[in-house]
Amino acid sequence: MKRIFAIPALTLLLCAGVVQAQANQNPAAAAPQIGQVSKDSVWVPTPERLIRRMLQMADTTRDDLVIDLGSGDGRMPIYAARHFGARAIGVELEANLIRVSIESARAQGVSQLTEFIAQDLFEADISKAGVIALYLSPGAMARLKPRLLAQRPGLRVVSHQFLLDDWEPDESIRVEGRNGHLWVVPADVRGTWKVSLAGDEFSVRIDQKYQALTTLGDRAGRPVNVIGSRLRGAEIGFTAFDRDGHSRRFEGKVEGSRMAGESRLDGAAPVRWTAVRQ
Repeated sequence: MKRIFAIPALTLLLCAGVVQAQANQNPAAAAPQIGQVSKDSVWVPTPERLIRRMLQMADTTRDDLVIDLGSGDGRMPIYAARHFGARAIGVELEANLIRVSIESARAQGVSQLTEFIAQDLFEADISKAGVIALYLSPGAMARLKPRLLAQRPGLRVVSHQFLLDDWEPDESIRVEGRNGHLWVVPADVRGTWKVSLAGDEFSVRIDQKYQALTTLGDRAGRPVNVIGSRLRGAEIGFTAFDRDGHSRRFEGKVEGSRMAGESRLDGAAPVRWTAVRQ
């Protein structure tokens, strides 16, 4: 009896070895496994509700290119294409996850809007992205942070769970016990700016750490209170007091070494203002 059962057991063992060998020879054919380890991440799927909220938080539209660095089974790019009409690229090293992503995009009718690239995420071209999606280890996030900060102001970055080192998020959410975070790449506004509007001029000294600003104003050698400063991408706002002691709200956009926008005083028509970095 022992010999009768030993033969099938040996056969099964040999078959398993053949299957494993085939998978090793053709990684794309292997079924993805939750917890599958890649170079810079471990594959754990993001819940669909969190994907939706993250893309909403990033104000994703059909005009955006969404790039998911470490895209796993492709659910983030596919969701962005299917529900937001965005073009989307998934960057992933694991061949079996790319195969599943392509098949899923085809099944859900968004192949024309999605692309999946077998590439190291640190080498991917992200220069045309409107939204970057991440679910990476804290170490990979810290390595990626300088590259993200070097992108054009206004790029939105969303992350499942993990933070970008000491860069505080602009917004955070919690869905199904999971955390989602948003950062908007800030413009560089460090330095002294000469602000001009309707016959009034004053200077503002801006110190900056990511999107957080510290401001100090001066008008003809006398201090000017500048408060409520904020920066979101290239959009800047602050409140300063004019010559008559009235507080004015300044809202505008940063374009390199220039700013421009509108200033409002309660009950009065908006006034155009400009600023030049000194």
